[in-house]
Amino acid sequence: MSRVMRVNLWPLVVLLSVLLLLGHQITEGFSFGAAVNIEPFIQDGLQKVKAYYSVLSSLPCPALEELCNEVDCTPHVTSSPLKGLVPSPGWCLRQWQKTIPQNYTSKIKLGSTEDVSLYTRADLSIRSDTNSINRPANAALLPPVRLRAGCRQVIPVNVLDLDGDAVRCRYGNTNLGAFLQLNKETCTLLYGGGAAAGQYTVEVMVEDFPSSAILRKATPFSTVSLQLSITVENEVGCPAVPEFRGVSPAGGSLVHVLPFQEIHVNITVYSGVQEVTEMSVIGPPGLFVSPLTTTMKSQTSTTLSWVRGPDPSAHLLSVCFVANTKSLQSEIRCIWLQQTQTDSLPPGTELKCNERKLQMSLLLPISFLEDLHLSGLQLNDPTCPVLYNSTHVTTTFSLTGCGTKTVHLGSELLYTNTLRSVNSNSTITRDASLVLPLACRISSQQAEGPNFQIVVPSEVETFGAVSFWLEFHIPGEGPMAADTRQARLRSSRFARTPRELHRSGQLDMLDLHVFSNCSLARAELMVGRCVESETSDFLHTRPLFSQKCVAGNGTLEVLTSTSTVRIYRLYLNSMEIKGDTMYVECEVHLCVTTKQTQRCADRCTKSSERTLVDSILTSTYRVRSGPVSIVKQATQTSTAKPTQTIKPVNLPATSQTTATLLSCNPCERVLWVTAVTLLTVLMLS
Repeated sequence: MSRVMRVNLWPLVVLLSVLLLLGHQITEGFSFGAAVNIEPFIQDGLQKVKAYYSVLSSLPCPALEELCNEVDCTPHVTSSPLKGLVPSPGWCLRQWQKTIPQNYTSKIKLGSTEDVSLYTRADLSIRSDTNSINRPANAALLPPVRLRAGCRQVIPVNVLDLDGDAVRCRYGNTNLGAFLQLNKETCTLLYGGGAAAGQYTVEVMVEDFPSSAILRKATPFSTVSLQLSITVENEVGCPAVPEFRGVSPAGGSLVHVLPFQEIHVNITVYSGVQEVTEMSVIGPPGLFVSPLTTTMKSQTSTTLSWVRGPDPSAHLLSVCFVANTKSLQSEIRCIWLQQTQTDSLPPGTELKCNERKLQMSLLLPISFLEDLHLSGLQLNDPTCPVLYNSTHVTTTFSLTGCGTKTVHLGSELLYTNTLRSVNSNSTITRDASLVLPLACRISSQQAEGPNFQIVVPSEVETFGAVSFWLEFHIPGEGPMAADTRQARLRSSRFARTPRELHRSGQLDMLDLHVFSNCSLARAELMVGRCVESETSDFLHTRPLFSQKCVAGNGTLEVLTSTSTVRIYRLYLNSMEIKGDTMYVECEVHLCVTTKQTQRCADRCTKSSERTLVDSILTSTYRVRSGPVSIVKQATQTSTAKPTQTIKPVNLPATSQTTATLLSCNPCERVLWVTAVTLLTVLMLS
C-alpha cells in the first residue's frame, strides 16, 4: 500500500471508499442480484400495488418459503429454478409477488447475515394525459456481470416503460464514478477498467418522468430498485468476447404473448477464443432452457421455451441471457414479453368442447364484429371453414386438425386455436381487425375411495410445467450427435434383424429423438409405443416399436446418458413406407422414484428378482410429429435445420402457422373437460 500512496494517494482513497460502499466478497447466503417491479391495480374499489420480486441467491438455493413467508406473499413455484455456474459458488433464481403499500422498502434475508433492501414508490393518481393510473417503468434483472480488469465495457441497464415516459437511472447509494460511470439519461453503465479484481453489487434506482408537454413534473412518477452483481476478473489482455449471431433476438425486442401461447427463442453464439460453457438465463417461472448444442465449429446454440399459463403474473416480463466461457462473457441481451390483457366478450358467445368427438365449436354474435370483413375470418389453418349469417359467426373444428395446437401445461392439457381476420389487400387499411384466441382446458381426474383418500403431489408440483416433442436427425447430427455418431444400441431378444426393402432415393437410416423439457433431477422419460402413418390424421398406422422397445421390423434404441431423452434408430429400408413422407406418434410419460437409490422400472429388461420400485408418474400423452421427409435429396438440402417442419417453430407472435407444435392426446388416464375458457379479444380500429 505504501508504494501506491507514494505514486498517487487520491485515487486510492476514492477506490477504497467505493469498495466499502459498493462491493463485498460473495459467499454462501449472499445475493447475486435482485429486482422489484410494481403494477398498480384496483381491488374492491381500492387502489393497491402489486410487487414482483426476483432474487439471485448464491447456492445452495434457499427454500422459497423462507423468502416468501408473509401472509399476502404468493410464491412463483417451479420444479427446478433457473441456475448458473459462475461466479462461484453458483446462483439460483427465486421469484414471488405480494401486495405492498404505495411507498415501501422490502427487507429480504438471505442466510443469517445478508439483507437485501429493495425500495419502491408508486404514484396512484390519475394522469391528465392518459386519464389512467401511471404504469411504472420496468427494470430487467441481469445475470451476474463479468468484467476483465483493464478492459473497458458498456453495461446497459435494460428498462421499458409502457406509457412511453422518459426513463432515467440514478445510483441508489452513492456516485460511483471511480468504478462505474452511470449515464442517467440512457441508463448505461460504463466500466473504465480501473477496479480491482473482486465481486461487487451495484444498486440502481429506475424512475419514469413525463415526456408529454401536457405534464410539467420535475419529480418522477415512480421508483423501482435494481441490484446488479459485477465480478471483475484479473485476466491478461482484452480478447474478442463471444457474440450473438443468426436468429438470436436483438436486445430490447418486445413480443406480445396471447393467453396460453407458446414462445420459442433460438439463440446462437459464436466464440472463436474459448468454448462457451453455459448460457446464463434470467426469466419468468416455467422458462425452459434447452441444453447447449454445438452446431458447427466455435458456434453454440440453445432454445428458450415458455408457455403463458393461467397463473397471474406481471403484464410485462423480461428474459435476459448471456454466454459465458472460462474467462469471457458476451454482451447481455434482454427481450420483453408483454402479456395481452383479456377483454370482455358479448352476451351470447359460446365455446363448446366435445371431448368424445375431439371437436371445438364457436358461436359468436355478429353484432360484436361491427365494421369487420367477415369473409376474411380464418383459423390457424385457413382451409378450415368459418361460416356466418345475419346474426352469428360459427365454426366447428377438430382438436387434432385445423392448426389446433396442444400444450401440456402441468396437469392440464390445452387445445388452442385462433380466429383472426386477414386482410387480403396488401395496402394499409383502417378497417377493424380481430384476434380471438380459443382454448379448451382438460385436466386429469382425481380418484377418491369411500373410506380413504390417497394424496399424491400433482404433476406440476412434482415435474413442473413440462412438454414433449419429437425431432428427427440423420445419425451423427443434431443435438445428440455425440450419442448417435458411434451409437450404442440396446441389445434385446426382441430385436429383429432389419429386412432390406431398398428404395432408390430413400434415406437408409433416421434417428427419432423423443424429448421432454423436464428439469427435475432423476426424472426419466418413458416411451411406451410409437406408430407411423402416411397421413396426418393417423387413420391407418403401423407400429415402429412398442413397450418391448424394439418390436418393430426395423427399429433399435440408441442408449444415451440423458434421462429425459430417448433415441430410436429407424432402418427405413426395412420399413414398408409408402410415399416420401411419414408422420409419427408416440405415447410418453415421465417417471421419478421416491428413493434416490432406485430407478424407474425399465420395460425393456427383466430382472430375475422381484423388486418393488416406488415412483410417481405423469399422465400418458400422445405426441405427434409433423410431416417427415425420408427422401435423401430433400433431407440433404436442409441439414442446417433437419427438424424444421416438426420441432417447435420460432415465429413472431403476429405470424400465422399451420405447423403442429405438440399434438398430445390423453390416454390411459381418464380425462374430461373441467373448464372451457374463451380468452381475449383484440379489436383494433
